[in-house]
Amino acid sequence: MSFSPQKDLEPNKLAMYFTLFYTLIFMVLSLLYRNFFNTILFTFIAVMIVDALASLIKRIFRIPKKLSVVISLVVCFSAFIWGLVTIIPTAFTQLTGFYTLITDVIEKRAWEQYIQNNEQLLAMLNSLVDFIKPSINELANYLLKLVASQIPGALVVLFFTILGIIYVSIYSSKMIRVIPLMYPRRCRDYIHTFVEELKVSMRRFIGVITLNAIIVGFAFFVLFRAMNTNFAPLIAFWAFLTNFIPIVGVVFEFVPVFLFSLSLGLEGVLWVLFFTVIIHLGVFVFFFEVMKGYAKANPVVMIFSILLTSEIFGPVGVFFGVPVSVFVSVFYKQFVHPQFERD
Repeated sequence: MSFSPQKDLEPNKLAMYFTLFYTLIFMVLSLLYRNFFNTILFTFIAVMIVDALASLIKRIFRIPKKLSVVISLVVCFSAFIWGLVTIIPTAFTQLTGFYTLITDVIEKRAWEQYIQNNEQLLAMLNSLVDFIKPSINELANYLLKLVASQIPGALVVLFFTILGIIYVSIYSSKMIRVIPLMYPRRCRDYIHTFVEELKVSMRRFIGVITLNAIIVGFAFFVLFRAMNTNFAPLIAFWAFLTNFIPIVGVVFEFVPVFLFSLSLGLEGVLWVLFFTVIIHLGVFVFFFEVMKGYAKANPVVMIFSILLTSEIFGPVGVFFGVPVSVFVSVFYKQFVHPQFERD
């Protein structure tokens, strides 16, 4: 009597093992070829954004899917070019001045004038700043060296990402239908269900995060423009970028913004604190309202996923934490949880 692993395994287990195998191949390739990983990551996130916008356009205007995808691509690339030509150059031009201002705030310990009567709090803040001050300088030097060394690779990634966004967005339906063909015939129904749920959850998840990032970035731009500061584009760009990293990104966003607010006086500090709490509370509620009924990653899983992917793949890996957490959540729901519930 011959033993065939594929025939003896249950279809759902077979689908699970093949998925783990393909995931392992992807991880190995990503570790060996970073440009490959970066291209896949940015293409994937961008395609999810295009797909989410296309679905919204199709629902509103009741037009064919392919036409809605083309319109979505035009809108997304127009927004990208607009940002590339207007906001991003201005933000990078202001970066040196912003860094000088932040270091000046730290050197002069601008917060001391606001909390002179609370010696314990003052001592704690001074100790904290003394601890992070070297890290800020090291981070600035690291980012400058990183940008300089990664420009050739970044151009390659950008070129193939643009091609990937166009072709994958247009032919995504055909590509999704091909995925089950990479699995044994008797487990394809499970894979089809898994891929469909992963697609819907990922599109909704990334779409909401993108919308949150746009809302927060625009809100910070309006606030700091109303306060007549010259760094509104830079702060808005930073807020937009960091809000693609759920939970952890808020900390990355807030530290430089808070240090900058110390240069605006006590009233400015209070306005920035109040505004930050209100805007993030709003997008937090919006996020969970929209995600009701969809596969959600546990916040703890999300945090550890971001930490793990950043350790493995470097700074770019922090943006990979969200897709990984959604993948793990859907994978657990489809394959692992049913095994635990069996008699």
